[in-house]
Amino acid sequence: MFRPASLALSILLVSGIAQAGNEHYLEVPVVDVRPEYRDQRTPVEREVCWEEDHYERIERRGRSRTGTVVGAIIGGVIGNQFGSGNGRRAATVAGAALGGSIGRDVDRQNRAPDGYRLVTREQCRVQRVYEETSIPSGYRVTYQYDGRLYHTKTQRHPGQTLRIQVAVRPVEF
Repeated sequence: MFRPASLALSILLVSGIAQAGNEHYLEVPVVDVRPEYRDQRTPVEREVCWEEDHYERIERRGRSRTGTVVGAIIGGVIGNQFGSGNGRRAATVAGAALGGSIGRDVDRQNRAPDGYRLVTREQCRVQRVYEETSIPSGYRVTYQYDGRLYHTKTQRHPGQTLRIQVAVRPVEF
């Protein structure tokens, strides 16, 4: 009695396949799964900093106008000693201008030269770099069907079995 039940079940399965057309689906064992990768470049912006040396000017004395003023006064007094009337005024102005110029030049020559000191400053800028990463692009799957090995590529890991579609087509002579 067990055999007729098996036979009836087989007939139902075959008739179901026949009704579905010339194709059916099977779960077959997976023999091997290997991930495949592709390289991807991703832009990343980073702040890059470094130290840079600069020379900074040091003023040893303040910029005084004393030499110019004293020179103008002395030049005006000397110029005032010459001429009379409007000529005296002109000589006073000319003496003040010439004395101021001489006083400024003498002050510059006598002043200690400005110095420089080395200053280290941090400089920064944003720089775009690219990070390369390998990401999975799919899986190379080897499965067994009807005693033979077949290969396919899937997007997801298939696990221990793979569902395949089997199509039956008649061969014409």
